[in-house]
Amino acid sequence: MSCPLCRREGSGLVLERHHLRTKRADKALTEKICKECHKTIHGLFTHQELRDPGHGLDTIEGLLVDERFARALKHIRKLPAGAFMRMKQAKERRNR
Repeated sequence: MSCPLCRREGSGLVLERHHLRTKRADKALTEKICKECHKTIHGLFTHQELRDPGHGLDTIEGLLVDERFARALKHIRKLPAGAFMRMKQAKERRNR
């Protein structure tokens, strides 16, 4: 299985469930993505940004066309499956 965002695959790849739409929505939509992409999404965007339909971050396609995530994705795609990557959380960035 491969990640739909970075398209990496391998035995070391850990897939996690990411809620594209909030758990409280009538139709909570989830997608299995790799741990590095998941960490990056929550590091770059606040929960409010992810929930706001105006940002378009509630689909795989919307995430792929976002400029901030696309820059991070270039780095993620170079990592071997299962590599550890540190990422500051969006909350830490807000409080600086």
